[in-house]
Amino acid sequence: MEPHLLDEVLSLLEKFDLSYQLHVENHSQLVQGIYQKFPSLVPKKKPDSFPHKWPVKCPSDRKEYQLLVQLHTQFIPCGFFEKLSVRLNKMLSLHLDWRYGFVGILKNNTGNILCKCFEDKDGFGTLLVALRMKKNAECSKNAWVQLWLLLQPIRDVLQHYPCVMAHMFIVCSHCLKLKETNPSLEPQLFDVDHVLLSSKLPKSVKCKNGVMMKPIPLAEACPVRGQIIGDEIKQEHINHISETMAAHWKLLATKLPLKVGIAKCKTAIEQIEAKCPGDLQQQCVDMLAEWVTSADNATKSHLCECLRKIDKVKTAHEIEKMN
Repeated sequence: MEPHLLDEVLSLLEKFDLSYQLHVENHSQLVQGIYQKFPSLVPKKKPDSFPHKWPVKCPSDRKEYQLLVQLHTQFIPCGFFEKLSVRLNKMLSLHLDWRYGFVGILKNNTGNILCKCFEDKDGFGTLLVALRMKKNAECSKNAWVQLWLLLQPIRDVLQHYPCVMAHMFIVCSHCLKLKETNPSLEPQLFDVDHVLLSSKLPKSVKCKNGVMMKPIPLAEACPVRGQIIGDEIKQEHINHISETMAAHWKLLATKLPLKVGIAKCKTAIEQIEAKCPGDLQQQCVDMLAEWVTSADNATKSHLCECLRKIDKVKTAHEIEKMN
């Protein structure tokens, strides 16, 4: 194959999440250089070195955080984990991998990560994302930020499987600390979307593995929006949306929505239109400014989630990459 054709083919394979570039510097069996890796061709068997890279027991100087994605199918969708591996490779440096899992390190060298697909006790496809960070306040906050960033590629890949329903949970860190084999995943308490989007969260929750079912502080059991740093809406986010998708601002407004309830949202839209008739870009800016100042859930995460609901995935990606 001609070199220029090969480059085009490899570019297409990367575009469709079938392969990614692997930069090799120090390896006992490979010559230094750039390789093309295909996740669908890696061995099915878990490597023998896995226990060394990811010990069963979390090291004493580390704390473990977990997200669980339950797929409401009795199988792992074809190509799901392979696509996800390609997406996540941009954020990680892989240590080892197998067909349905990998162990790596975050590129900022702040923690180790395990990602694997398996069938749970009921036979449903499940994705586990576990992160081990050093035990200190700064790393604790950064851990939840990293997990939230890892959630976005998962959501994006799931969009390729519209018939597959998924439920995302924060695994109770209190249960992980106690090494419970059946941790709390109670809906409305540890559900990711509920924690991220709800404007009213309890100060404490009842973990089923808690001592005599005593309430546990929410900050100990699972993160709240206030613990997720870098999640505030900035003017540059508003400007970017108004410049790239002003024509769709009313559709976005109904998903946020403005104030509380669709009825009030429609009234707010009419008021914004009346202020600057015909100027879609300014209307978009005014709408987002109104949302930021009046809503309890005005976060960058929620904004990107709503952008995805109206099929503005590219814009959501661009907002997430901004500081």
